[in-house]
Amino acid sequence: MISKDLMDEVSHLNERLKNRKNVSRLNRKDVRNLVTNEIGNIKVYDRFDVNKLKEIKESGSICVVDGSVNRIGANYPNYVEFFQSMALLSSDQEPLVKADILCPLVDEYSERDQFQISKEKLCATELAVAIEAVSHHDIKILMMDGTLMRYSLEAEDLYEDLVKLCDMKGVLLVGVVEEISTKIIMNTFNENDNYVGMLFDREALFNALDMDEGFVVKNHKSRKEEYNIEQAFIRTSKDPCVIAIDIPSQNMDDFDEIISFVLTMSDENTRGVPFLLDLVDKKTRIDNKQAEILAKKYLDTEMYQSIFRSQRSKRVI
Repeated sequence: MISKDLMDEVSHLNERLKNRKNVSRLNRKDVRNLVTNEIGNIKVYDRFDVNKLKEIKESGSICVVDGSVNRIGANYPNYVEFFQSMALLSSDQEPLVKADILCPLVDEYSERDQFQISKEKLCATELAVAIEAVSHHDIKILMMDGTLMRYSLEAEDLYEDLVKLCDMKGVLLVGVVEEISTKIIMNTFNENDNYVGMLFDREALFNALDMDEGFVVKNHKSRKEEYNIEQAFIRTSKDPCVIAIDIPSQNMDDFDEIISFVLTMSDENTRGVPFLLDLVDKKTRIDNKQAEILAKKYLDTEMYQSIFRSQRSKRVI
């Protein structure tokens, strides 16, 4: 059942969201002017034609990487997490996979540390499979699902290994970000004494760009600069949301071409994310049923029942 109290709380939340300080005052023109004057040059990017895509393919394959995590069990410490990351290569090659598990009962870490360790483990498996792909295959573009920042923060050594390897082998490394959490627009408005409240770039740039429009963020405007990461925003589809694109600073001269490539790989009639990332996400994902089957098949029945099967799952009502 859904109680009246809960319905009232959601209605109240709706009013609070509508009344967020100053956000509703921002219009498209204000945002575009701010971006153009202080953040980056808005311009229209071209989608590659067939000949350009053929040229890219002849210089090396396109590789996309994503990772998945799922958990069976109850609360800490009675659970096990499964990690699986995949590098999807060309259609005639088998995907590369790296996997790992995490269980507090044997890995012995505190409840307070569990979420951080889980994030680090997922990043590590993604980077490991990316390094294997670049090391053993002829790759031109390596596309990661998400910001490069999280790799730098959660698995710094492996990330630096990947960046150096890509530089050595002439591979263009790119992170594609759908869930944007930066606040460059807000910070720039605030610097000009125009306080707009808590405003993330995803919301600020909603419908501010036309399809195929984008801009590269000036160095001093992004905290990613500290990590030698460059950032851009691009609207790739009819959907009014933008996506962000990260690259290592060493690839700055190729940024426009990388943006055009991401644009080309994104269907204008979808939400605007390169279709290859959706494909690798589907292939690598471990759903709840698969996680349960995995545990039941490879763990002793008594072990599974006594440690990992939650009491809640035994309820009959």
